[in-house]
Amino acid sequence: TKLILEEIMIEKKQMKLIELLSSKLCHDLISPVGAINNGLEFMEEEITDLNREALELVRKSSSQVAQKLAYYRISLGTAGSEDFIQYEVITDLINNLFLEKNLSVTWSGVNFAEAHINKFIGKLLLNLAIISFDAITKNGRVEITLANDVTMPDIIISVGDKNCSLHKEIKTVLQSDTSEELLTVRNILGFHCKKLAMACSKKIEIRQHTKDNILFKVT
Repeated sequence: TKLILEEIMIEKKQMKLIELLSSKLCHDLISPVGAINNGLEFMEEEITDLNREALELVRKSSSQVAQKLAYYRISLGTAGSEDFIQYEVITDLINNLFLEKNLSVTWSGVNFAEAHINKFIGKLLLNLAIISFDAITKNGRVEITLANDVTMPDIIISVGDKNCSLHKEIKTVLQSDTSEELLTVRNILGFHCKKLAMACSKKIEIRQHTKDNILFKVT
């Protein structure tokens, strides 16, 4: 037990470094993105019908980048309080994420509306949501259930589609031990999720993976 606790402490220190680097990256990028949006507002008065479509395309793209940076600031960075993240912040970020595919998220379980969730379980939920987002198309459905402890809840994410697709590398890293030498751009998020789960003394299971449904369970 002592050895396990020591390993968890080491993992938390390593994640702190990741958080600081991610926060630095997001901070440096958000300012120029904001400047683009401000510039678009100045152009609005002189825009012609010919250029309006191009302007809207730039506006939409810059807005998506800003939303992504806001998401990663919390899912990977140090944004938020020292130990907790507001439940409402997490739900807003995830709902906006899936709106990119015109999908609405069904939330169920205990009412966490006024809750502050442990930082690590909150980040785990946010990162699993990204994996789920990548696994379905615009015709899918998303259900997220939080249960039991208010600050350190168990998580169930169920995504359905006519053709769900969880990348093989993600599935492998979630279901088995993977050395750092085998990490790639494709599986690093799954690896990070496992480290977050360890920090919460929880495990991630893929309870179901068929062509029309994927179910993640964190307990």
